[in-house]
Amino acid sequence: MTRLSALLIPAILLAACGHSPEPDAVSAGVSAPVAAVETAKRVYEARPAALPFRLDITVSSEVIRALDAAGATLTVGADYYGEPRAGAAPVNLGHEDREISAGNKSITLAGRFDAAQVAREISGDPRVKVSAAVSQEGGPVVYCTEFEAALTLAVETGGFIHCELLSE
Repeated sequence: MTRLSALLIPAILLAACGHSPEPDAVSAGVSAPVAAVETAKRVYEARPAALPFRLDITVSSEVIRALDAAGATLTVGADYYGEPRAGAAPVNLGHEDREISAGNKSITLAGRFDAAQVAREISGDPRVKVSAAVSQEGGPVVYCTEFEAALTLAVETGGFIHCELLSE
């Protein structure tokens, strides 16, 4: 194999995958694994994406009364994440908080994430886990269910959380 073909084969393979090798790596005759490591170190531009979804929140009448008496509100928090392509820990894609007053509500969460990060690091669809809790310390103790699903499914079906009073 000639030196020229040895340099062109990694470049052709990378181009076929939608990537181009670093110019310095090809001209210096650096092997493909080194070029791949250098490519991975590059800074990628974010591609903001959003998949807004509806979340229905129901609270018992006891929760409404206790929150009103304490002047407290609920905070709804959504964590966006994904299962990594490699490694064990889930990849954090962002967080969103919404403060709401007592009562049954239907809210829309933004579902914002970086599509470039998902393409690089996530295996499958981004996911969302939503929980709710009393915002102020000293307020009533409330138990709320959680909602967790693939973000694409949450967009199609919406989500549901229910809160019950444990103690005042």
